[in-house]
Amino acid sequence: MPYKDRAYAAEVERRRRLEAKISALKALGGVCVVCGWSDSRALQIDHINGDGNQERRDRGRSSFSPTQYQRIVTDKQYRSQFQLLCANHNWVKRFEKEEHYKPVVN
Repeated sequence: MPYKDRAYAAEVERRRRLEAKISALKALGGVCVVCGWSDSRALQIDHINGDGNQERRDRGRSSFSPTQYQRIVTDKQYRSQFQLLCANHNWVKRFEKEEHYKPVVN
């Protein structure tokens, strides 16, 4: 049954998403693979092969859904496509591998 109070529904969804993300961070080791940073506020789930842009285009979403976070937790093969990086190391990787400049491939 849908919630009548939109603010309450948004808060329920925010908490659900946060809990799913925390579970995924733990499943991926909970620290940046480069420097060991463990503050979850700055940890980011990185596509090891740099194919995140293509996955987002295929999904039509800009961020992970609770279902995708849960898949990271439960599916070892899917999880192996990701690593945890702190925000700094994620941006360094994106710059060095030119991941944010890849053209759209149809």
